[in-house]
Amino acid sequence: KGATREDGLTGVWVSNKKIAALGIKARRWVTMHGLAINVDMRSLQNFEGIVPCGLEGRMVTCINDEMGGDDESLNFTVEDFAIHVKEALEEIF
Repeated sequence: KGATREDGLTGVWVSNKKIAALGIKARRWVTMHGLAINVDMRSLQNFEGIVPCGLEGRMVTCINDEMGGDDESLNFTVEDFAIHVKEALEEIF
């Protein structure tokens, strides 16, 4: 499954669902940045009472749902996924 961008919306989308976001801000000569990647749906349960990112009618998804769904042998822990992200960033930077 390929990740995409959608015109007029922030974030990374898979199957028309938001899976990640990247934010960059500069204020008073100070830059701030952030990266959020949904790895496990359990971490999203706390947000069920809100509209994610203010996007009415849009869904969110996570790496584990897109990779393996019910096949837990294909699932990542947040810690395992963080290692992969770290290694990928080190390779680039």
